[in-house]
Amino acid sequence: MVQGKYVAALDLGTSKIIAIAATKSKDGVITISKTEKIASGTCIRRGFIYNIEETSMKISSLVKNLTRQLRPLQKIYVGIGGQSLRTEYYTAKKEINGEAVDNEIIDSLYEECRKYQPEMAEVLDIVSPEYFLDGRPETNPIGVPCQVIEAKFQLILGRPSLKLCLKKSIEEKSKIEIAGFFISPLATAAVVLSDREKELGCALVEFGAGITYLSVYKGNLLKYMIAIPLGGNVITKDLCSLNILEPDAEQLKISKGNALNESEKEEPADIIIESRVNEIIANIMKQIEISGYGNELPEGIIITGGGALLKNMTLAIKKKTNMPVKLATAKESLVSEKSIDRILIEDPANVTIFGLLYLANDNCAKVIPRETSFESRTTSYPSKYPQTPGQGGEKGQESQISLFDEEEIDIVEKPTETTGRRLETPQKKKVGFFDRFKKGLEGASKSLFDDDNIE
Repeated sequence: MVQGKYVAALDLGTSKIIAIAATKSKDGVITISKTEKIASGTCIRRGFIYNIEETSMKISSLVKNLTRQLRPLQKIYVGIGGQSLRTEYYTAKKEINGEAVDNEIIDSLYEECRKYQPEMAEVLDIVSPEYFLDGRPETNPIGVPCQVIEAKFQLILGRPSLKLCLKKSIEEKSKIEIAGFFISPLATAAVVLSDREKELGCALVEFGAGITYLSVYKGNLLKYMIAIPLGGNVITKDLCSLNILEPDAEQLKISKGNALNESEKEEPADIIIESRVNEIIANIMKQIEISGYGNELPEGIIITGGGALLKNMTLAIKKKTNMPVKLATAKESLVSEKSIDRILIEDPANVTIFGLLYLANDNCAKVIPRETSFESRTTSYPSKYPQTPGQGGEKGQESQISLFDEEEIDIVEKPTETTGRRLETPQKKKVGFFDRFKKGLEGASKSLFDDDNIE
């Protein structure tokens, strides 16, 4: 068993489920230790868990293989996505009558925002706050006096069952604690976009199998996000109209597909692929127009995801939009050269999982206390009440250990100590007079209580 701490992340995509365990340096550089992936089949549709039982079986199998040579897994970070993902603005105002803005005022605005309950949706995250003092924009409002402060929050919404299905599949069925949720398009942006691109303005487009995510950034803030329910799978299914099986259609798309066919001879497959690609591009451009930032994106369109690898996809988008377009993968500076699989890192289909690892902070490996003396062990048996990782105090202390602590914790290779069950307290045998007399005859130099009898 390999000792050491690591972060672990799980990305549930329409075409595949992938899990990665990795170590991280203090400056956030990722070194991949182990990777496992499995085809999603029909258990996930357009980024949403469709079959909980099948999904949990696949996750359990993935995690088992992932940690075969690693310390047992305690928890894992998970991405949230799906076709219901979208943004919505919420504005909170507060009259402060000339007082200087302080943290308490900012917290009250956040609290008001957190109480907001949209219809038929759940607030998954609150990001990119913009502040206005007496109508004037202010990047850093703390300490500035005003009559009225206004905060404009970007809410990321999704269907209420998104988290519920993830918890059922991972925590209830697979018995793995969720270390935290991250919005998948935000995780992708964290490892793909540069500060310059987010500041000047760009549109990030991630082509998935079931959906295409569009995220618009300006002034280093997320301005708009939407999930377009069209992805690479619709092209594959369209190709099945040529009387070929879906696996063959997928292979045809990958090997010979062309988003921009400029040859004189047009094959039926080329017509089908180009028509569907044009439909997806048209939807992207419509959503950029709806965002209101169509003319404010000098950094253009950055594309990523597995669908971005379709031949001439970059040229097709550039031709239709008249905007700068480039293909992007995870930034090389974020991934160590010691990682086991450089090809995996360079594939734009895997950008989301690297984003999840980049955002993860807590050690996900199960922490096993160092074995000490008998006296020490007898005073530190687990409580009869199960511990809840993540809580304060003595309970859940193992989840509070920093990922970057220098000291390694030894692993005690005893099954009874790694299962979390109470250890049996050694029972001392009572020794009577005749036993002591017999012991003395066997050897006066030998101790009355033999240390070898203590387990």
